[in-house]
Amino acid sequence: MRVLSFSRFATWFRATHTANPRGSRIAFLAVLTAIVLLMSVKYAVKIAKPGDSGQQSRSAFLRWRQMVNGVFAGENIYVGVNEYPNPPIMAVLLRPFTALPPTVGALTWFYTKVLLAVLSAVWAFRLCRGQPNLSVSSEERGKDQRQPTPPSPLPKGKGELAREVSEIGTTRRDRSFSPFPSGRGDGGVGSSQNAGGFALDLARAVAIMLCLPPLLGDLSHNNVNIFILFLVMGCLEAFRRRLDTLAGLTLALAIACKVTPALFVAYFAWKRCWRVLGATFVGLALWLAVVPGLTFGWNHNRELMEGWYALMVERPLLKGEITTEHPNQAVTGFVYRLFTYSPSYIVYPDNIPTPAEYHNLTDIGRPAAWVIVKALTACFALAVVFLCRWPVRGPNDARQGWRFATECGLICLGMLLFSERTWKHHAVVLLLPLAALTYAVAVVELPRRVRAFLIGVLVASFVLMAGPGMLAGRAADLAMVYGTHTIAFVLQTLALGTLLACRSGRVNDVCGSRSAARETIPI
Repeated sequence: MRVLSFSRFATWFRATHTANPRGSRIAFLAVLTAIVLLMSVKYAVKIAKPGDSGQQSRSAFLRWRQMVNGVFAGENIYVGVNEYPNPPIMAVLLRPFTALPPTVGALTWFYTKVLLAVLSAVWAFRLCRGQPNLSVSSEERGKDQRQPTPPSPLPKGKGELAREVSEIGTTRRDRSFSPFPSGRGDGGVGSSQNAGGFALDLARAVAIMLCLPPLLGDLSHNNVNIFILFLVMGCLEAFRRRLDTLAGLTLALAIACKVTPALFVAYFAWKRCWRVLGATFVGLALWLAVVPGLTFGWNHNRELMEGWYALMVERPLLKGEITTEHPNQAVTGFVYRLFTYSPSYIVYPDNIPTPAEYHNLTDIGRPAAWVIVKALTACFALAVVFLCRWPVRGPNDARQGWRFATECGLICLGMLLFSERTWKHHAVVLLLPLAALTYAVAVVELPRRVRAFLIGVLVASFVLMAGPGMLAGRAADLAMVYGTHTIAFVLQTLALGTLLACRSGRVNDVCGSRSAARETIPI
């Protein structure tokens, strides 16, 4: 009976969307807007309460506000009890917000990140979208534009879809070029196209809902991770538009603010996108040396960079100081926490880190754990080399589509898995991998088992990432101890790898009909 009721609800929901797709989208956006407004009210109430020090410090922005203002007063925020995790350029970017009163600055940064998240989502879904068949020469395309082919009479018995195609004068190639319909075409062709738009709108909605926990978590914490997501997606959007110099400069800013986007340097090197790489290296000099040097002075900026390097690069990479506390969901923290005698809980009496609890399953020793982490990193790199084969260098190579989005999503997952430390709100970059997976489930023709596996990964990811937030404090921490987010990252990595390995993938046309024309994706 429950299955019947759910089936009726699904039928009613799809019919409602087909009849009024724009109204359904507006309703979904209204729900998201209400959630964000409620979150902002909750955040405003939280930051109004003073912290243990008697000052407003109940969010990352307010804690870093004092450091950012301090660095402009000549302080070194990377030594002593202060451990500012980002390079000096991040302080320069946050200065307009930290110069405001605490509550005003925090809420301004909050709503700025909401806008950045919206833009990132738009760019992520646009990256998944296909584009016209580029195998046709430019002369032929120009000839087609100058002399459009009139619709030829279609024989009887081809069905309603064939009659609609004849009426609008659309050829097979034109009709199937964009499985991700634009807003201009949504709902304007007929019920068949609206039905296809339902699957795509559902894919977008599912991707947003799956990524909502880390997005709301970063908004509540008021960290900078959504800003990093915005820079990464901005780089890919510029690359999609063939603005390689802008893509490189944007990627350089993302790396200068947080190191992990440097994985895209290796990706673009593998793709032999030399203009992007050249602009990236120029941008690194600009964002790490020139801009902060002009802001703080060259000598002071050198001291700041030396302090940041010692804190965030030398300690974890050269000295082997691994963060094994339960919030760390990176592979490094997961392996060391569960397979070596390393603390999962640390307390700080008098600012002295003191191990409090251990939950390791065994103790293989730190050298063996180091080998395991490096082996997993090498396996990931080999997977990228063998799976990421989508051509992007040629003038006619598509820099968008579900395969390219899947490749970039794989790199985003590498940013989370192989960072020195990954908190749960760092997972905002999952927006692109989730968009690629949901898009593939919606419009890509895949073997039934592969499709079932992808759906299972999406469901499991939501349970693993949203589940700890629904538990009590101690239970939620224990879930993080055993790496719920790490497992979700690994599952999504396997799903993306499986998707890239499916060489027979086809994309349904705009109308969403399996019996209609289809476009084979070149490998």
